[in-house]
Amino acid sequence: MTSGTLLEATSLPDLLRRRARQRGDAGFLRFRDERLTYAEFDARTDALACGLSELGVRQGEVVSVYGQNSPAFLEAWWATLKLGAVFGPVNSHFVGREAAYVVGDSGAVVAFCDAGSAAILNAERDALPALREIVLLDGGDGDALALDTLRGRGESPPRPVIDPGDLAALVYTSGTTGRPKGAMLTHGNYLADGAMVAEVNPARASDRFGMIMPLFHVNAQVITTIVPLYLGAEIAMWERFSASTFWTTVAEHQPIMFSAVPTMLAALLYAPGAGEVDTGSVKYVMCGAAPLSRDLFDRFEEKFGVRILEGYGLTEGTCASTQNPYWGPRKVGSIGLPLRGQDVAVLDDEGRRLPPGEPGELCVRGPNVMLGYYNLPEATAEAIRDGWLRTGDVGYADEDGYLYLVDRKKDLIIRGGENIYPREIEEVLAAHPAVREVAVVGRPDEVRGEEVHAVVVLVGGAAVDAEALTAHCRDRLAAYKVPSSFELVDELPRTPTGKIDKKPLREALARRA
Repeated sequence: MTSGTLLEATSLPDLLRRRARQRGDAGFLRFRDERLTYAEFDARTDALACGLSELGVRQGEVVSVYGQNSPAFLEAWWATLKLGAVFGPVNSHFVGREAAYVVGDSGAVVAFCDAGSAAILNAERDALPALREIVLLDGGDGDALALDTLRGRGESPPRPVIDPGDLAALVYTSGTTGRPKGAMLTHGNYLADGAMVAEVNPARASDRFGMIMPLFHVNAQVITTIVPLYLGAEIAMWERFSASTFWTTVAEHQPIMFSAVPTMLAALLYAPGAGEVDTGSVKYVMCGAAPLSRDLFDRFEEKFGVRILEGYGLTEGTCASTQNPYWGPRKVGSIGLPLRGQDVAVLDDEGRRLPPGEPGELCVRGPNVMLGYYNLPEATAEAIRDGWLRTGDVGYADEDGYLYLVDRKKDLIIRGGENIYPREIEEVLAAHPAVREVAVVGRPDEVRGEEVHAVVVLVGGAAVDAEALTAHCRDRLAAYKVPSSFELVDELPRTPTGKIDKKPLREALARRA
């Protein structure tokens, strides 16, 4: 249980105001040389909410925020919430039609942008009939409205009644299986998930959280914004992640933890000079969003002496649903135990619970589960059935209740009638000393339907061929699971949040076939 004191709150603005009254002079945010206290952030977001109100933004309308991590991004998010409006984060890697689709589909009336993203939206303005104003996060140029200017408009902060069930955000999925879908998350969803994570977090009010994930992602929104708010702790924000400068920034800001995806841990592990870094204040890292191989887990902890708390969650579940405990046994390879207040079960296709050790679909229910997908009733009905969020992930539970991911349902390879889960093969290949990263996908085959294909990134300077990798797999896998083909590449495709994206790999194989 956490050593901090959790506040009771009815909405996200209520949480911020309560914490600002309690810890007004305490540090809330560090970014480069900038420092803000809780009281200062509360006052600045009140002033910006006044400006948004003067622009005509009303409760329930969507305000997009499209840019890199910055204090201004955070301010725009929370000012939007204080109006009772809906936060619409846009993936900062999206360009052109991608960004315009998210802004247009959400019906955003105002968009906060940095200079680059403003140019992208302006070029797509004809496709955005609802968008009334673009506000620059990073200063004005010419006639463009700047956030600093907008903050000076209006006199008294609006105080609309905001209920826990009111919509707080439309967070669009990355779109790796089609067009992005807007997950409708309420104030109650965020409060519930934030409190669940805060309850098992070892940080204190005097500690500092490291935010390296992008704020368009629920991970940064919950783990390194709302959880620190619940605890009264401070946030040290990175504009973006860079393995080469990461530990320098750690030395500057002294966070106790950071939250990351496995590819970030791999980048830190293999960065030049990684063996000589001083991890300083960092005691633990919360890792999720994609499977973490046991080999990477062991190598990272051995090299850096930083404890990894692996967990699991989805945007549709607000963020986190399981976590390995800080207090108590961690199980390497497991995504941990369900957070208190959520039910996480392994179900079959008929919705029946499966016994320990038997794989099925991981399903989640609780106050953190989204209302549904925006304007997509059929997709909502498919995702939420009988009260359960169907995650599309295959996993199993052990006798102690710890959960394990097997693979994504859609990543399953069926070779000659045999079901093959790529993650098992990826774990084996990742243990080879010459392998830095690997993605295993199905390759179309006329005879067997699919064959196993491995796409491999080697450690810098390593020399290994397909024959050696095949021999490595044959010693550790059944014959039908051994890849029949290998492809050596310099890098793997990634989603904007840093996860390995297998969709382009499958598409390339389909074209060759």
